[in-house]
Amino acid sequence: MVHPYNGKRKGISLVEMTIAVILFGVLSTIAMLYYKSLFNIDLTAKKARVAALMDQAHQLSGAFDVYTAQFGVTPILISDLNATNAMILTELPIRIREMSTTGWELNTSTGLPGTGKSFQFTIDLNTTVSGTDDELYCAIFNHEINTSVSYVVTPTQTFGTALSQYSALGRAFCYTETNGFHRIMIVK
Repeated sequence: MVHPYNGKRKGISLVEMTIAVILFGVLSTIAMLYYKSLFNIDLTAKKARVAALMDQAHQLSGAFDVYTAQFGVTPILISDLNATNAMILTELPIRIREMSTTGWELNTSTGLPGTGKSFQFTIDLNTTVSGTDDELYCAIFNHEINTSVSYVVTPTQTFGTALSQYSALGRAFCYTETNGFHRIMIVK
């Protein structure tokens, strides 16, 4: 005996499946556009680089203190921290290519309070058309030190002298040199 068709069927048709896939694709596209506009990926990458730089600064500062305690004098060169007789650091921090052509240096005459020595990192790439990358890195660093410092920067913005930034932010800060480069300084 054949049962009469009562309007119910099993499964879905190819047309219904196609419509569902198209709707899922449209919703995914909208979600991705919203996600990309919600997060500033470029700013997040710059913040990550500054965080890595701050970690390097912390390592160098700690190694400086260990060297001073171990030898009774402060190091003269940054390479003293991983010299064969000291071996405080197995390797010196590598430069962050997106920020600098030189990397970290040990300055032995800052003219600022403390030992007169500091670790310095010159931000000297200005890689964007608008020329605000260096300024933004400096602003991010200073913001991490003091959250009242804004991320909003303009091309060729200055961040004061080493002495004024030392007075405002303490032993870690970013300032503008007379040649226009921005320099991060960790005063010891």
